[in-house]
Amino acid sequence: MLQLMIFAGIYGVMMFIWSFVYLNKSADQINQAFLQFLSVILLWMVLGVSNAYGDASLLGLTIKTIYWLSMMNMSILFLLFIYRLIKRNLDWLFYVMVALNTLTIIARYFFPIDYSDPTFWRLSHPVVAPLMSGIFSIPAVVALYLVLRRFFSTKETRERVQLTYFFGGIVLALVTSVLSEYLLPTVFHIDTQLYLMHVAILIFVVFTFVSIMKFRFLNIQSDYIFQKVFLNARDGIIIINKHQRVVSINNMARHILGDEGMDSGDRITDYIAGYQFAIDYQQHEMILQRQGGSIYLAVTQYPIDTAAQDSAKLMTITDITASKLSHLNEKRILQERSSIDQLTGLFNKQFFHEKYETGADAQLGKRFSLLFIDVDDFKTINDQYGHLVGDQVLSRLAHCIRGILRTDTDVIRFGGDEFIVVLEDTTLEAAYGVAERIRGCAAQIDMTVKGAALVITLSIGLIEGNTPVTDLLMKADIAMYRSKSKGKDAITVFEDIRDDAAKSMDPPLHTAPNVCCGLPQHDV
Repeated sequence: MLQLMIFAGIYGVMMFIWSFVYLNKSADQINQAFLQFLSVILLWMVLGVSNAYGDASLLGLTIKTIYWLSMMNMSILFLLFIYRLIKRNLDWLFYVMVALNTLTIIARYFFPIDYSDPTFWRLSHPVVAPLMSGIFSIPAVVALYLVLRRFFSTKETRERVQLTYFFGGIVLALVTSVLSEYLLPTVFHIDTQLYLMHVAILIFVVFTFVSIMKFRFLNIQSDYIFQKVFLNARDGIIIINKHQRVVSINNMARHILGDEGMDSGDRITDYIAGYQFAIDYQQHEMILQRQGGSIYLAVTQYPIDTAAQDSAKLMTITDITASKLSHLNEKRILQERSSIDQLTGLFNKQFFHEKYETGADAQLGKRFSLLFIDVDDFKTINDQYGHLVGDQVLSRLAHCIRGILRTDTDVIRFGGDEFIVVLEDTTLEAAYGVAERIRGCAAQIDMTVKGAALVITLSIGLIEGNTPVTDLLMKADIAMYRSKSKGKDAITVFEDIRDDAAKSMDPPLHTAPNVCCGLPQHDV
């Protein structure tokens, strides 16, 4: 009963470790080699218990034979695991160990086997016993040598610590194994019934397993983790090689780039114009043009292996379209608020400065007609009736001007009672008609203050010409003052002469009569 309890404890721990490795199995060679080694160990342990209670029947002999073969191949699979662990290609030394182990298995059949003994593979012959035991241990000794060689050749501190931890497990397992399988039964004639051998195996497996958990020693990958972390990540992830071709891509990246069929081998520049493999992006903003509009991306890219010159790069892409559009909208609203006069709802002087002064180069080549409008005797209105009445006048006048013009025509409150109208690609004659309609509409504004009707008149200066608009503004201002000097309530057109002096001109004979804002709008 005690034997079964001990074996059950060892087997339980081994089964837990094997289950963990199996559930996290992957195509990685290290993982596969370790899983094969663990599987043979478990088979040997289970058959070892069955062997102790078996008989000489065909089934019993089969169990004993499989048990012995699994035990004999254990050291070879251990050596294979070490090769994979230190990333060493299978070479002549490994194949010599395989051949020697195979010859040992074949040679064993030249000696009598007592299958009634659970440790039947041990030989009592004074020469053959240590020889067989030594041959069995050679692959493990070679594995120990390779680990030591790797330890002294590596320059990475982390790897040296890992190999030290792993080396300790190998040494303890080998010492326990030699003690259990040779010294105690042959020298001291103490039969441990494989307890110590099982303990030796358990020591090595536990040390290796702890290395996996503590140091991430093995490259064990989980399909579950891969699905969750990579394929179903909330950010788009793409691995790209030096030829700018996709190595791997997750579902979110396909969704962001708008092609669910995008896969390995596709050229990334077919999806992200302007992409450059040589650049390590840091939250770099890129814009993709789609049929439905622009898509804004935040892109980060860095090499997977910084030590390798041609390392593939991992790129993450995040769709920031919603936040970007929200930011642009907020910026537009702020710009509008900073560019809109709160009293009249028209553009203010800052808007004129940003569009027609600092942005003047963008307007080169265009022709404008510009109206400079000033309310006659506005200071007197403020002095006699108060600023609230003055504000009402400006508000009613702004509504009048805005109602005459198209919505895309720029109307600016330039000063206290000064307004500017910028008419793009409009002839002087058409602009004069607009000015007359504005003057007539102002005259029709119905305001009664303290029982008296308030009459609003305008002095307007008009200029037509090429940019810059600031030059047109100065000349329109001069023309507006000429209207003031002519008695107000007038429109004056400014014309350049050869010596750049300004002169006023009488309104043309075809001046439009005063009209109100109820008439059809002008086509500007």
